[in-house]
Amino acid sequence: MLGRQHENVNENGYSSSDPGERRPSTDTVALHRAALMGNWDAAWELLSRNENLIRTAITEGGEIALHVAAVEGHEIFVTKLLENIEIDDMETLNEKGCTALCFAAAAGHTKIAQIMLQKHPDLANIKGENSVWPLYMAALLGFGEMADFLYHKSNLGSWTPLEKVNMLTSAIESELYDLAKRIVGDDKTLAVAKDINGETPLQVLARCPSAFSCDNGPGFWNKIAINVLPCMKKTAIDDMNARCNAKRLMYYLMDAAKLCKEDIEIGGAVEPAHVEATVVVESAHVEPTTHVESADIEADEDRVTDFSTSFFTAVDAGNDVFLVELFKNDHDLLYKVNEKSHSIFHVAVLRRNVNVFNLMYELGGTKDLIATYIDDEGNNILHLAGKLAPQNKLDTIPGAAWQMQREVLWFKEVEKLVQPSYRHKKNKKGQTPHELFVAEHKGIRAEGEKFMKQTAKSCMLVTILIATVVFTTAFTVPGGYNNSGVPILENKRMFVIFPLSEAVAMLSSLTSMLMFLSILTSRYSDEDFLKALPIWMVVGVSALFFSIVAMMAAFCSCLLFFEHGWVSATLLLTFFGSVPIMFVVLKYHLLKTILLCTYSCTWLFRSHNRLHS
Repeated sequence: MLGRQHENVNENGYSSSDPGERRPSTDTVALHRAALMGNWDAAWELLSRNENLIRTAITEGGEIALHVAAVEGHEIFVTKLLENIEIDDMETLNEKGCTALCFAAAAGHTKIAQIMLQKHPDLANIKGENSVWPLYMAALLGFGEMADFLYHKSNLGSWTPLEKVNMLTSAIESELYDLAKRIVGDDKTLAVAKDINGETPLQVLARCPSAFSCDNGPGFWNKIAINVLPCMKKTAIDDMNARCNAKRLMYYLMDAAKLCKEDIEIGGAVEPAHVEATVVVESAHVEPTTHVESADIEADEDRVTDFSTSFFTAVDAGNDVFLVELFKNDHDLLYKVNEKSHSIFHVAVLRRNVNVFNLMYELGGTKDLIATYIDDEGNNILHLAGKLAPQNKLDTIPGAAWQMQREVLWFKEVEKLVQPSYRHKKNKKGQTPHELFVAEHKGIRAEGEKFMKQTAKSCMLVTILIATVVFTTAFTVPGGYNNSGVPILENKRMFVIFPLSEAVAMLSSLTSMLMFLSILTSRYSDEDFLKALPIWMVVGVSALFFSIVAMMAAFCSCLLFFEHGWVSATLLLTFFGSVPIMFVVLKYHLLKTILLCTYSCTWLFRSHNRLHS
């Protein structure tokens, strides 16, 4: 039976019994399973019967057993395979042009890569025509240890300029900053070359705010966890090291870009390895930069790019730390504008990047000058504040009402910075900033109003019910009255709880009712969303909570007159005390959202004194 199977297996490991059907043979399926599981005994049994099976494709993608075992990380299996395979077979490419080493690099199995390169030292420099190098694959997927190992085994001199800069930007995106620094150190012109997406390394670094962000340090509980748990402490140290490495890389790229500019200005030769690279060089003013092709250095006005490109990329990403460092390097960047005649602060307002916008408070009189900029559509900076925020920024704020609140806050804050005449200036569409704000925010204003009214109606129904019950029971005293109209249980110590609870419940329910009535009758103007509506909602929900607690206290005090013993009293208080707790749990998210959105805004716009520190 086995002999019949082998007779019908072609060189690719597929059965040829039916010419119209391409299906894997039994042996290739079994070897594939063994390679996936790392079962060498099963694989050896198959290979001993058919020695060609070791170099036969066992998947539809053209992978041999070495590919599969390498990506799965089976070190013993790979070691045994390499003892029985020729060096030429290790260079086998799948249909995508990848060797088994590329598979190991993609999975981050450094030990397997070491085993392979011990037998075939040049394997790291083999790839298919339309494939990628193993080193690039490791960097792309963020395996730092693998990338560091392969970097010393790879001959980057044989790479094309585009492959090199793609490798550099991939390392930056994967936060492998030490590797990126080494790559630039070997070839400084890569600092100003463009990758396949048309981005320079500085631009890629600029749109990675997480690489620089400190998030104002860890919170209180995180600080405790860092000091107590070793794993948390190690993570915190790693994060700090990553931020330091990102800053060092940024300075290194900037210095390399300056050196390239100086070489071009004095007519220095360009390295042959960068024949295909488009070089963009920093300039202190908006002037044409240099396009390098072969050994010729020509000015190309169609490729006007400088540090300001990275500058605006950082603004779009909200990378304020990157911006501060660029500011310190070149203060002229403050006056740069993009293709739409927007300064960085115009872009910050448009993108709602508060950390970038806060830098404006540190500029003194300069901010008044920048606030006068008008874009190509006749919009000043207040018009841009009147436009609806990007959806990703709105999504960070739960609820249309609080989104509207934040939008009004932005508009009011920017309004303070512009000249009075700019508040009524019309753009090319004939709209003043406030008219543009009203038109852009019509949708979320309606949604916010609907949410407020629905919440107020639901809560008001409960307050009315509580007020009715409390008012009725106020004249039904436990134990009744004597002939003089005095409560019979007046002298009992527990009795005082009942009238006090009734009074608190009545007062709280009426307060809550008034707040929700104010919400229902509001005009829902911009100012209402900013302060009045959130305050009414907070007071109304809080008063509703106190009225529920007071009502439960009054009810329990009545029952305690008829219950004796600590056990029954404890059970009674536990059961009825759970009702207010449930209310807090259910309404906690709403109250937290309102408080954070309303009162945290007090510290949202302020100077942090970073530009001149």
